[in-house]
Amino acid sequence: MSEPDDIIDDIVRQWQRQRPDLDATPIAVFGRITRTYKLRQTQLRSLLSQYDLTPATFDVLANLRRSSDGARKTAGDLAKSSLLSTGGTTFRLDRLEDRHLIERITSAHDRRITYVELTAEGRILIDTVMAAHLAQESELLNAFDPEQVEQLGQLLRLLEQSITSWD
Repeated sequence: MSEPDDIIDDIVRQWQRQRPDLDATPIAVFGRITRTYKLRQTQLRSLLSQYDLTPATFDVLANLRRSSDGARKTAGDLAKSSLLSTGGTTFRLDRLEDRHLIERITSAHDRRITYVELTAEGRILIDTVMAAHLAQESELLNAFDPEQVEQLGQLLRLLEQSITSWD
């Protein structure tokens, strides 16, 4: 049984009608990826708002938590592993520090270096939020069986490789 048409199908058909000389089928992939991303971001923001977090502050906490236990990172390390600017990272760190979720610790060996680590409160919060986040994502994938989820992940990996290798 085929799925009902959606707005993306309509767009592809419209282009096929207006410009039959062009292959509009890539819109079916990239249009759906874009729509899926936007829908997912809306749901993620809704979940995170329950914990007074944004996707950016969640990312910082998750970045620190997924590192080895008790790991410290500099703001620069956090920026690199989150693909953020150091200025954007500093702003997020200020907000998290104000909430006592992280603390900054000056290096005993070099006062120019400041490390960031989770506080006990920050660790409890990110553990709670991460469990809710993964439960939500699992629920969003419940239309797929485990093999399909794995296949989808592999196909998206191939798409990403194709895009990053394109000149």
